[in-house]
Amino acid sequence: MDLSFSRDTMTETLQRIVGAAEKRLTMPILGNVRIRAGGEGIQLDTTDLELAWKATSAGEISPGVDVTVAVKKLLDIVRAAPPESTIQARVEGDHLSVGFGASRFSLATLPGADYPEWELESIEHWVEMPQRLLRRLIEATMFSMAQQDVRYYLQGLLLVAQGDTLRAVATDGHRLAVSEADLETPLGVEQECIVPRKTVQELRRNLLDDETPVAVGFAPGQVAFDFGVARLTSKVIDGRFPDYERVIPVDLPGNLVVEREVFRQALARVAIVTSEKYRGVRLIAHPDGCRVVTHNAEREEAEEELPAQYQGEEIEIGFNLIYLQDVLNAIDAEQIRIDMRDGGSSALIRSEPVDRARYVVMPMRL
Repeated sequence: MDLSFSRDTMTETLQRIVGAAEKRLTMPILGNVRIRAGGEGIQLDTTDLELAWKATSAGEISPGVDVTVAVKKLLDIVRAAPPESTIQARVEGDHLSVGFGASRFSLATLPGADYPEWELESIEHWVEMPQRLLRRLIEATMFSMAQQDVRYYLQGLLLVAQGDTLRAVATDGHRLAVSEADLETPLGVEQECIVPRKTVQELRRNLLDDETPVAVGFAPGQVAFDFGVARLTSKVIDGRFPDYERVIPVDLPGNLVVEREVFRQALARVAIVTSEKYRGVRLIAHPDGCRVVTHNAEREEAEEELPAQYQGEEIEIGFNLIYLQDVLNAIDAEQIRIDMRDGGSSALIRSEPVDRARYVVMPMRL
């Protein structure tokens, strides 16, 4: 046999790298995984020419094997094998024969030499952190990335490594999310890049919620994420990200503190009658608490009175309901704090007590 590998190990590896394969099949070979002999096992590569996975999976492989095969079909076949089973495969002309137990499959192949080679730039600057921290940065900010915006530089996540801090920033022009995490080893030279949406989604899908390390590497026009057993490399968005620090309001006199879950449930209830087109709600903060009000074109209304702590003059301000819900889903604290100036200025939302994630939401005219 040309290849022999464990069903469980190969399933895990293919599940990790399948997301980089091109689904629209502008080039048929981009829907394939390249299989060849690696340094310590079977080397597997997938790419859509914008991002690429390189992984090594345990197993035996003949030195001359270098083929590509449809990655989704191979994953489905391997995953269908009995747990803990060993799978055998052989290259037979322009097909790959895969078998386990009484099952046999024959998949069409394309030459590995025809697979696009990913040109990896030399990476001089690496930062390392637990996967849970990078995952938290992404979850706390990715929902604010723009979608299908002509300002292409907003359709990604800004990563900034500065000193002993890694910062993630996302904005769509109507809202802003900023979150920070500490680095164990400070970086001497500031590095930043805009990571494309698909790469951000791939990261979120693969990062564990534990202390397993991941390294982030910065190179001209590229960014890399090394998981040890696999490396994700991506092109970055070439553009100038907005000066987000200037957008974050300061010295806001109105300070509202409310239970996050109570607020979240109230928004879910008033959403029943909110306008499907504008999704607007009014937040009225007053000394006795706050009130959430909405209506629609049929003159239907919904109102919720919430217990809250408020300091400042009464403020009535409109928000996009979805923007508020996204922020509440990103914060995992029991209480949130909303700082406001007036009905026409952006609000700053944070957890209470304040942590290292900040959210700016522009007001909405209702």
